[in-house]
Amino acid sequence: MKKFLSVLIISLFLLSFISAGSEVILTGKKGETITLPQECNSCTFVKLSSIQYPNMSKDYINENMTKNESSYYYLFNKTDSLGVYNYCGYGDVDGTNTTYCYDFTVTYLGKQLTTEKAMIYFIFLILFVLIFIGTFIFIGFLPSKNEKDEDGQILSISYLKYFRNVLYMFEWMLFIGILYMFSNLGFAFLEEELFSQTLFMLFKVSFGLTPVIVTVWMIWIIVSMFHDKEFQNMLNRGMFPQGTI
Repeated sequence: MKKFLSVLIISLFLLSFISAGSEVILTGKKGETITLPQECNSCTFVKLSSIQYPNMSKDYINENMTKNESSYYYLFNKTDSLGVYNYCGYGDVDGTNTTYCYDFTVTYLGKQLTTEKAMIYFIFLILFVLIFIGTFIFIGFLPSKNEKDEDGQILSISYLKYFRNVLYMFEWMLFIGILYMFSNLGFAFLEEELFSQTLFMLFKVSFGLTPVIVTVWMIWIIVSMFHDKEFQNMLNRGMFPQGTI
């Protein structure tokens, strides 16, 4: 186990350096407008000539880009396809028409998940799954009810059973994190969006339900502990009531 954690920490350390040095291209969100920039101090005009889509089809635009001091930009809104786009144009750099071409990418979430970042996601995903399984196994060793005799009479109050509920809430949080990481990996590497969208929808629903679940959980804990305290007082007085607590 120590060896595994050491390898995990070293891998994360190395991957963080790799990710920091990776080239990040312009990224936009599917279905939303993205600003395509071009810098040129000596240009009197810059035109956008064409845009190539991820499916390799091409639009010939030949429109002037909007000028903002020494910068130019073009608002592009045909971002219904996921993947890498390419836009080309030209400007009169120092009086000479000069062409340029740049890539930009459109993702479902509007964020770029590089291979290096995906590897970090994957490592954390494995770690979360292992912790999830290990916690679930550990819960099985904890008492779920108060100690009773063969006749169903309570012999002692087991407050350790409440630790099970704390761990169940911890498992719920891990489950939400696993859904989020799975969906992000899906958006990054799967061409089919349905699977990733389903996982991301489950993540949003689970995350949205969490405040309600936590509130109900806290109320249930408080009520159960109050009942246990009453039973404990009875036991201290020499009474052995029957019950289902």
